[in-house]
Amino acid sequence: MACFLFFGALLGGWKSHPALPPEGKYRVTGVLSCDAALRENGKAAAYLEQAIVQTDTEQTQVGKLYWTYIPDTEQPFLPREGDWVAFDATLYHPQGQENPYGFDFRMYLLQKGVVAGVSGARETERISHSGRGLASVLYHLKQALTERVRLIFGEDSALPEALLLGQRDQLPEETTRGFSDAGAAHLLAVSGLHVGLLTGLFYIPLRRRSPKARMVILSAFLLLYCALLDFSAPVVRASLLILIGLWRRIVRRASDPLTMLGSAFLAILLVRPLDLFSVSFQLSFCAVLGIVVFSPLFPDRSEPSPVRALLSGWRTTLSATIGVALPTMQVFHRISLIGLLVNPPACAFFSVLLPVYLLVMIVGCVWLPAGLWLARFVNPVTRGLVNAVTWLGSLPFASLCVPFLPWYCLLAVTIALVFATRYIVLSPGKKLTSALLALFFSFGAWRLTVNRNVQFVQLAMGQADAAILMDGPETCVIDTGEYGGDTASYLLSTGRQADRLILTHLHTDHCLGVTQLLKENIPIGTVYLPEGAEEQQIDSPCLELLEALKARGIPILHLAAGDMIHLPRSTIAVTWPVSGTVAAGQDANRYSMGLLCDLDGVKLLTCSDIAGDYEVYAARDADILKVPHHGSKSSTGKDFLACVSPRIAIITASRMSGRLPNPDTVKRLEAEGAAVLNTGFTGAVTVDAKQGEATITTHLNEKEQP
Repeated sequence: MACFLFFGALLGGWKSHPALPPEGKYRVTGVLSCDAALRENGKAAAYLEQAIVQTDTEQTQVGKLYWTYIPDTEQPFLPREGDWVAFDATLYHPQGQENPYGFDFRMYLLQKGVVAGVSGARETERISHSGRGLASVLYHLKQALTERVRLIFGEDSALPEALLLGQRDQLPEETTRGFSDAGAAHLLAVSGLHVGLLTGLFYIPLRRRSPKARMVILSAFLLLYCALLDFSAPVVRASLLILIGLWRRIVRRASDPLTMLGSAFLAILLVRPLDLFSVSFQLSFCAVLGIVVFSPLFPDRSEPSPVRALLSGWRTTLSATIGVALPTMQVFHRISLIGLLVNPPACAFFSVLLPVYLLVMIVGCVWLPAGLWLARFVNPVTRGLVNAVTWLGSLPFASLCVPFLPWYCLLAVTIALVFATRYIVLSPGKKLTSALLALFFSFGAWRLTVNRNVQFVQLAMGQADAAILMDGPETCVIDTGEYGGDTASYLLSTGRQADRLILTHLHTDHCLGVTQLLKENIPIGTVYLPEGAEEQQIDSPCLELLEALKARGIPILHLAAGDMIHLPRSTIAVTWPVSGTVAAGQDANRYSMGLLCDLDGVKLLTCSDIAGDYEVYAARDADILKVPHHGSKSSTGKDFLACVSPRIAIITASRMSGRLPNPDTVKRLEAEGAAVLNTGFTGAVTVDAKQGEATITTHLNEKEQP
């Protein structure tokens, strides 16, 4: 397995650095591999295959592209799968992980075979519709099956759609979260359990055929099923293991589970090496590896059949849980405790429910009224199951939060697990001693190397804002961005909660990310708003967010100039707005909260989206300035800069914006002698402060800044 892992890593590293044309404006031509979808933010998105980008002098074939554009609101153009289109757009190289513990957009696209992105097309020419051969047939078949499942099961179609067709987009967020907290999230993804059951059902009518005929027919069935589910790693892994097992029975060779698993592992990586970095791939193989390695450690007693089946299910569940423990902790930062109790009966229940779903779908495809009649009896069972698992996941201590572990702690845990297996030939006492020593030294080193300075992290959020101030055990979050995924991930990965949450004003690009914090059940202590925040021209989703905070009983306080927030070695002083001067019905940017943070002697001024004549009222002398309003033309005037006199200026803007920061604003900052850091290029900017000295580090360039 170690050789397979090493070889896969080499392949993955090679595939993750494809040659790309330079960023810039091109004429783009390609065929859609899926229907263009209109999203909640008003943008349309699709994938282009056989894409060609060209300028006046040359053209380059780039393979697959991720295409986003803002369609005409009155007559939105949404091309369909198989359409050949041409348009003018800006090509960009997808950015990797911009924040510590954040989402890696570049790797996400590469795993889908996408090498670059194009955006900004307003006028699109539809050249022709030719389809894409077999891929087009499979796409339309899956779409037809999806529509039929939704028609048969109605409002309760999300779970059958996920279990049969691997499409989880329709699952409500609370359902996904409930299954995850209950340790049963694997049941929502098509994996070994689902493929094994479907193969078993398909195998029944083939029992009288020869082994070779069964092998050929099952291979064709599994290939079709893998294609329908876009060759997802868990489905391919389960299919390969089934076929390898059948082949070994035909040639009458003993089956070694580890060799079979390693063969499937290598086969997938030879075709799609970047799957090595996919969470679903890691969880799928680690779960099976856990079952293979750790199941023999638990006794298999010969009790009566029902008891024995229950114990066998518990043994398998516990072994799989041990196998996926490390990737689960590193990715989701939670370990389900109640899952050890929930999984055995849940797996047994799903083993019955999945064939029932399949039967209802087949009947509904043959004769729709009969399928609808059967669904009337199945749908209440679906609702009851979802409600039961969600309730179990919501119980106190159902799951345990775990911070991100450094590599040497991961190595120590891995060593401890390996010593527990039968593959290490030592006495039980020596195994236990060796494992405990590895854990003791690694976790001791982790605690000794914890950064105890005051830290201020300005996250890279494109045209949005989010920052985290950490002072000893206290954590203060200043805005959360629009989506909040990286903000939540940072807090979970560092084992922190939002003791204080400051929302500088109620615009979605600054505060809507709080929704993600609530979904992740990250504790929020107190929320602070500027005086009169709710009386300004604000985005309606922000009002819904405030209602959600109030419903959870989270206190909301209003601050004005002169108010202070005290942390162990830091203070946050509000510099704007001034109490009693806030007029209602204004642009919320005008009365954004200005904050002067004293970080153990290092002064940092953050002015949110204050711009124009109002910014001078928030100005204070500071070492570091978080530039107002993303460096817009109307911000950071000469009078403001003369008062602040920063040495470092941090601008939160998108690398592909083209508008922000304004060049004149950057020139004014540089003329003042400030070193300018744009998060669109530097990624997150971390300020480490100790007794008046600051060290500035950028995530995309680990060299220390002056």
